[in-house]
Amino acid sequence: MKWLAGILIVAVMTAHLILGRNMNMYEQQLGYEKNLPTTSYEGTINGKYSFRMAFTREDNMLSGTLINTYKKENEIFGTIDDEDSFVLTEYEDGQKAGVLEGRIVQGGGIRGTWSTPDGKKWFSFFLVKTTG
Repeated sequence: MKWLAGILIVAVMTAHLILGRNMNMYEQQLGYEKNLPTTSYEGTINGKYSFRMAFTREDNMLSGTLINTYKKENEIFGTIDDEDSFVLTEYEDGQKAGVLEGRIVQGGGIRGTWSTPDGKKWFSFFLVKTTG
């Protein structure tokens, strides 16, 4: 009787793996793409210059855009941990333009610092989550 239960468990696990793999292959053939929600923020850097940031989160990875004080839209990529602390690298025209280190705080805002790639200049920033 134990062997029958073991066979049933293995059969169920195998079927799940096979069906899951077939579904992934089917989604790839259809060009299925995950639709991850984008979270948008706006606020100030150095207490006086406005900037905006929007990103998507997939597991511990963040990617999105940052509109800097010069109204230039740059790409951002980085990681976030379980305590909502993150490190993002900002790229302008394919070149590293800055590093953002911060944390998503209670209430949905973001507090942190932006620094030049060499770390010689840095400015604090605070952003609030926007709707729509």
